[in-house]
Amino acid sequence: MPFPSIPRALALALALSLPLESAGAQSTNAADEAAIVALGTAWQKAWNARDAQALGSLLAEDADFVTVLGPNGRLKGRAQFDSVHARMFPRYFSESIWTTKQVHVRFLRADLPIARVMWSTTGDRVRHVKHGTPREGMFMWVVEKREGKWLVVASQNTEVMPILPGQ
Repeated sequence: MPFPSIPRALALALALSLPLESAGAQSTNAADEAAIVALGTAWQKAWNARDAQALGSLLAEDADFVTVLGPNGRLKGRAQFDSVHARMFPRYFSESIWTTKQVHVRFLRADLPIARVMWSTTGDRVRHVKHGTPREGMFMWVVEKREGKWLVVASQNTEVMPILPGQ
């Protein structure tokens, strides 16, 4: 019998491991999922109050947070996040209204959930859209339970980019 090719062997190994991961992911409880969904609601409340510390309290101390600016907007840790957002609120977001539209939670394992947070804002004063033009985007959060509380440990924020004239 010939040996399977490496890609075929890797595919077989992955397929054999999936039921074990799926079984663990399905063992999560509704309370954990609800607590993670509540992070999206808490984000909206803190944003609309222009409260950088309340936003930061949703993050782990060692969070890795990437803003819509991509690599130029990478914030390392809660302290840097708080500081940057405290400066951004009066300058860019003093009239901003945040809406958390949906939060989709997926447990990769019982202890490793991700959350996709669909959001929209109005009233932002940012360079790439006319003042007041609605913006939409999505967070991808990795969350972890620390001392009984779910916190964002990593975040990637992606904004839906406006269609430019002529496109």
